[in-house]
Amino acid sequence: MKILVTGGTGFIGSHLIRELLKDSRNQVYALIRDDIKLASFDFKNNITAIRGDLFRSEQFPANIELVFHLAALTKIVSPQEFIHINHEGTLSLLEKLKPLKNLQKVILLSSLAAAGPNREQPVLREEMPAQPISLYGKSKLAQERLFPEQCPAPHIIIRAPIVFGPGDMDMLEAFRMVRKGMIPVLGKKERWYSVIYVKDLVRGMIAAAASLCQNEVFYIANAQPVEWQSFLEEVSRLLGRKKIRKIVIPEILGRILAELSEMRIRTFKRKAIFNRDKFNEMKFPAWVCSAEKIGNLLHFQPQIPLLEALQETIHWYQEQKML
Repeated sequence: MKILVTGGTGFIGSHLIRELLKDSRNQVYALIRDDIKLASFDFKNNITAIRGDLFRSEQFPANIELVFHLAALTKIVSPQEFIHINHEGTLSLLEKLKPLKNLQKVILLSSLAAAGPNREQPVLREEMPAQPISLYGKSKLAQERLFPEQCPAPHIIIRAPIVFGPGDMDMLEAFRMVRKGMIPVLGKKERWYSVIYVKDLVRGMIAAAASLCQNEVFYIANAQPVEWQSFLEEVSRLLGRKKIRKIVIPEILGRILAELSEMRIRTFKRKAIFNRDKFNEMKFPAWVCSAEKIGNLLHFQPQIPLLEALQETIHWYQEQKML
């Protein structure tokens, strides 16, 4: 199958490309902005690079049959960047796909942030109204809402919760603090999150692409959510830490730190994951979704146990001398 991947040199996109290349029948094209970054990946000689970005690029091959759209911003300097890339960039991509006569399906990787946190509901399901509370979540929901009218082929939207695994830089700082003997938690409430290991996520995306389902939204997540402190305690055990100290960060201090981080981002024009927008998400103690729908319709279940996934992630960090 002729497959186009956007965001292929990102954390999740690189895992997706490796999984697609396991099937020798697949010919993978990747929209590439940075040739230097591509050169660092083991699959660089096994794909066809299409130079450019969501707005300006080389022409897409006419025989593309399947598209995985992962390119998006999660870190910004200016709030307008979220809408520019996640919404307007997606609209530009969908316009570029309209001439492709062989296109069979488009898979969008969205986020649990598009739905928002748990409020009254103990578990979020696909049919529930979306109530995003961050600029990022609102931009991802705006992105999703383009597809019913603008996508030139049947589509599937995948909403991912917290994703971790080899190559993930966002979880690294928490793991580093655990290695130093500290578990950082915001406030005194327990905090529950749905999570998914990156290798399970990309297998779920491929399963959705291969299915007969059309124009659906799916959550992909482990069946059991994690409590944040317990999650990091597992990391501590895997790192061999015998003594660990819980560091409770009051919400008011968390807000101040978020504002300071945002000032640093604006001053030095360097993107970072922690800012006021991320703090707005972190204030809510539960981000838990149900993956029953994809299990029922596609018979898909995550395969890699949590401890094994954490061990693989830690091993990668250590191999890269990051942890």
